[in-house]
Amino acid sequence: MERGKKQPLSWRINLYRGLQRLSGHDPSGALKYLKMALEDCPVSERKGLARILYFTGITLRKIGLYDSAVKSWNAAKRVCKSPLYLTYVKRFSNEYGMARQAHPELDDWRAFYSIQIGKYLKTKKSHSFGTLAEQDMIRDLIFDAWQDLTRSGRLIGKSSREKLKEFHNYEIIFPYFLVPDTLSMSIGRVVKERQGTRLCPCGSGLPFHLCCGRRPGEWSAQYGKL
Repeated sequence: MERGKKQPLSWRINLYRGLQRLSGHDPSGALKYLKMALEDCPVSERKGLARILYFTGITLRKIGLYDSAVKSWNAAKRVCKSPLYLTYVKRFSNEYGMARQAHPELDDWRAFYSIQIGKYLKTKKSHSFGTLAEQDMIRDLIFDAWQDLTRSGRLIGKSSREKLKEFHNYEIIFPYFLVPDTLSMSIGRVVKERQGTRLCPCGSGLPFHLCCGRRPGEWSAQYGKL
């Protein structure tokens, strides 16, 4: 056999090793072997692929990666139409296709947050946060917007599809940041004022609604960090 060539049943061996570590309460070790099994398993082995994805979902959930677990079970359901995989998807996912939260309002909040954070990161060339302080400020800003939206009553009685439309249409005026060359805890500097945004008269250089006119955020106290 050529060196480096995969054995035909190597995916079965790696799946077995992954299940051994999973039963031994070692999800991190299990994930390593399940990943190798997924890479080695041929496309023609649809039942095998679905089984690997199913156990990968269980492993990811044990690690705490709940959304990734739901994605893995959804993939298993698409590969092989089994009632077992459909049961796991229905049990652990919400109407937005994300991991189910303890309360329906938290499901709505996470969907709103994901959409708005995506909008913000698309405005940045790096598509990522430059500093932790920038990340915290944007999260607080999104949470303030969420409170305004829920208080308005616009979500009452609406389906998840109708709520998604509201979430996509909701506009938040995000500030622009110039990220310093060295990573620091500073919030950076606002270098561009968006149209219609009034700078704070205190001279901070921030928009008024993010400075002296900003309501105290309740993110950390109520929900922690996603």
